[in-house]
Amino acid sequence: MSNFSVTKSNSLVDASYKLNAQAQKLVLACLGKVDSRGEIPKEITLTASEFSELMDIDIKNAHRELYKAADMLFKSSIILRDSNEEVELYWVQKKAKKTKGEGAITLTWSDDVLKYISQLKSRFTTYKLRNIAHLQSSYSIRMYELLMKFNSTGERVIYLSDFKSALGISDKYPEFKELTRRVIKPAISELNQRSDLIISYETIKKGRTVVMLSFSFKKNKQMKLDV
Repeated sequence: MSNFSVTKSNSLVDASYKLNAQAQKLVLACLGKVDSRGEIPKEITLTASEFSELMDIDIKNAHRELYKAADMLFKSSIILRDSNEEVELYWVQKKAKKTKGEGAITLTWSDDVLKYISQLKSRFTTYKLRNIAHLQSSYSIRMYELLMKFNSTGERVIYLSDFKSALGISDKYPEFKELTRRVIKPAISELNQRSDLIISYETIKKGRTVVMLSFSFKKNKQMKLDV
């Protein structure tokens, strides 16, 4: 597996969007091929074999998964919140070009999203693609990113509403017990097993209501990593 890194603006890390695991992996694989600290091209091509290698996807399924992920990305938006302002933008400018004979797609980033993935000089989050490649849950991937923004401290406290927003589930799981059972515990379990992190969490309550989550995490020394 490659040693590529992915870099995103912190604003994009904390943004609200809902993509399945394969569509997220498509975005991350494309970002892994470039250096977001410099100027990146508006168009980027990814082959099924690259997708398979970078994201631990069976090569027999890589073509189909790549095309499905590209279709989903075209329909998906990102919501950025800053103070009282809310802005909605799109990942790509147009539907991906599919080169079926070669098993490849070409994405055209939207001008708006380029601001958050290109020429990043400060306030960005970077991590190794290999550390999320084995994850199967979209929630696990997003939780990993949210935590890696605070990689220097190994702790992150986040409002429950912001956590749900980042995972694209603001309108789901109104009962905290259900959120814990369906999202939080499965994601942490998968991350502890399949990523380079060991994670624990506590709840912070106002009265009887959970209002914040407090995560603690550290590197998993037993995880085998590529050199």
